[in-house]
Amino acid sequence: SRFTQQELPACKPILTPQWVISVFTLVGIIFVPIGVISLMASHDVVEIVDRYDSACIPRNMAKDKVAYIQNAAINKICNRTLKVLKNMDQPIYVYYQLDNFYQNHRRYVKSRNDAQLRSADEASETSGCDPERTTAGGAPIVPCGLIAWSLFNDTYSFKRGNENVMVNRRAFPWKSDRDHKFGKDVYPKNFQ
Repeated sequence: SRFTQQELPACKPILTPQWVISVFTLVGIIFVPIGVISLMASHDVVEIVDRYDSACIPRNMAKDKVAYIQNAAINKICNRTLKVLKNMDQPIYVYYQLDNFYQNHRRYVKSRNDAQLRSADEASETSGCDPERTTAGGAPIVPCGLIAWSLFNDTYSFKRGNENVMVNRRAFPWKSDRDHKFGKDVYPKNFQ
């Protein structure tokens, strides 16, 4: 056929210097103002980075961080003071960064059970949750799977002087997740 023989009609522009210069000029006219506007907007961004992974570990436990993390008897509250040198307008967004956290690995992505997360009646459903399905005694873990066991669960609160700053958590999960993917009556059981 003409398709397999690559004989279909095709556009074959002749790249003359005048044609190339006019295309580059048109692209420049469109994108240079966009770049200038983006650059001006980025000057108003206030970014504060605070790495606290080692700062909150007591000095006597600094050589064995894993023992510190696994010891439930030690209080893990960490207070950090951030100095804001420029005025920050609302809304203020808080982001966190994790290194060496491979959440796109196939084994990690598949290690969960959506039915269990949707309804408390499905608490015993642990298929697909390997290797974190049940306790040593055989009781189902809720929520099961690697995703639940590797959840980043640091909690943040903010103060300005002695005054608490309110944080809006309502818009945090997507509406589709709140309404359809995760149940409101599902609570952890046999977890740790």
